[in-house]
Amino acid sequence: MTIPVPSQADIDLAIATTSGSGRTTGADTEGVAELAAALGVLRRVESGEEVPDAAVQDAHDLLYASAARHPGGGCLRRLAEELVGRGIVPKPWNYDGKWYLWWPKNGRGPCRDCGQTRSLTRYSARFGKEYRYLCARCRTAERELDVQQAEELRTMLGSSPAHTHADRDQLPTMAGIPAHTGTPSSAAGNRPTDHQWSDFVDRLHDLLAPLEWAGFELPEEWDGEFDPEVGAVLFSELWRGDGCLVAEYRPQVGALELQPFDDVTGDWPESYTMLDDAIELSVGTSGEDGVITVARAAGHAGLLDATHVRVADTAPEEAKQEFALARIRRIFEPAAAFRRLPLVEILREVSEHEWLSTYLEWVVGMAGKDVAPDIVPDAAALGVAAWCWRNNTAVEQHHLNTDVLMARVNIAVTRIVQEYVCPLEGIDWDGIRSALMDPHWSLPDGTPIHSLFGSGWSEVASTVTDELSRWKELDHQVLGTETTLILMTIGGSTSYTDSWWGQGRWHSICQRIIESATAAEIALPTPYNARGQAAFLADLDDPDQLPDHVLDWLIDLPQASSDGPYGLRFHPATRPQHRCWDPFWLSEDQS
Repeated sequence: MTIPVPSQADIDLAIATTSGSGRTTGADTEGVAELAAALGVLRRVESGEEVPDAAVQDAHDLLYASAARHPGGGCLRRLAEELVGRGIVPKPWNYDGKWYLWWPKNGRGPCRDCGQTRSLTRYSARFGKEYRYLCARCRTAERELDVQQAEELRTMLGSSPAHTHADRDQLPTMAGIPAHTGTPSSAAGNRPTDHQWSDFVDRLHDLLAPLEWAGFELPEEWDGEFDPEVGAVLFSELWRGDGCLVAEYRPQVGALELQPFDDVTGDWPESYTMLDDAIELSVGTSGEDGVITVARAAGHAGLLDATHVRVADTAPEEAKQEFALARIRRIFEPAAAFRRLPLVEILREVSEHEWLSTYLEWVVGMAGKDVAPDIVPDAAALGVAAWCWRNNTAVEQHHLNTDVLMARVNIAVTRIVQEYVCPLEGIDWDGIRSALMDPHWSLPDGTPIHSLFGSGWSEVASTVTDELSRWKELDHQVLGTETTLILMTIGGSTSYTDSWWGQGRWHSICQRIIESATAAEIALPTPYNARGQAAFLADLDDPDQLPDHVLDWLIDLPQASSDGPYGLRFHPATRPQHRCWDPFWLSEDQS
């Protein structure tokens, strides 16, 4: 063993940690020595002392095999996090195959593929792959390679390859889906092969990619069953924070259903459903059209934007207070972990930070008070655009001549920021600053954006740079990646941005405006009065490419009365959808 000898303080802490519930422990109590050794290793690591990889690994393994494995106060997980940071990952069969229960889903360390130290996500050992920690870039590359290899394999074998028994034996059996025999077939009445189950899951992950980007966690393993009448079925819960929905996929008939979540067992008392009604979608068995269909439906349902959630009116006041406190904890616990400080110290520090406390009071506590503390990259990009460009800077003082021109610049800013926001690696503040200050940065028609502000550009550039620099310092020195992304997600989900391009509901908002105008017999702008609604809606996905008179029509419908119908500025479709947390078991009406 390479573990350093623990100090008396380590032993005392181990004793204190394993004591409780009326049980007294001592240095000779089973498991205390192992926990003390592990605590000693962590103490040395966290103090900056050079501790060999083998010592961290041995401390982890010794604690895992000991009686203090569970009452160790999170020590086993902290050691696992340190090992991830050193690029050490177990094999799937290590630790009885259950190591994923305490090894972190996310971490920071060397990516298995590129070797760069980055934010990492753990991916499961499905389809012959090992458990691995990858950065966002390498995960994208891996998926693209998988698609390429699958296409090459289909080309080589044909659309209905006849798999041999040797092929079957090399395929993993998925949790919840038994290994199958029989001939492959796409008909619902025929049982799929293992290869087909694997293809079904790959297809499902492609279909759900818009939800995954918006912060929903896809399960590492899907439950599955086969019915001769309806064919194969894959299903699981999808979570974002405490919000949940259920996905049910019938791949052989190309059907996907997103369903409400019901905590019938009471296992998730803090949960709430992301949907009130089921969404049934025809997604086909291949092709990009199905992905677009899911993205459109998810956007319409508000699933691609940050969650707006409130507590049911029937809940007691204590539940409402606890809900608000839980929100604060979830915003700042990542910052506490980043700084390795108690949460109370982080809260005290941010409350005493004059500039940040103003943002927290107004944006987080008032304008965005009902926004869930999740990470939604597109919403975070809107937050940066809103609070580092449009607000708190000289941009508004030098308001451009028309709302159309301001909208064009807002879109241009949002497009740039989106390129520098990653849900794992965080926000590249320097990249945003360089792009926004680039003298060649232009509107689609080639007009340099700095020229639009004339002599006021120097003040605009200076104040925007100041805001970006402030947030960079807060991100890197005070808050850390996760808390910063959460705060920007909230900032991009208030009434300031609810009509901006870049949110998941944009397509749905535009559709509702067009429908309102058509119902009121207001003509579409040229050339769409001839080309039709479908062409108009498709082109509105990139509104900065459209002529001024078209954007002007969208912002304020012409010839509409004060009672409506309304354009983008006032249409009810711009208001976010709200979810409800209803702790009915605490309701005063319960008997």
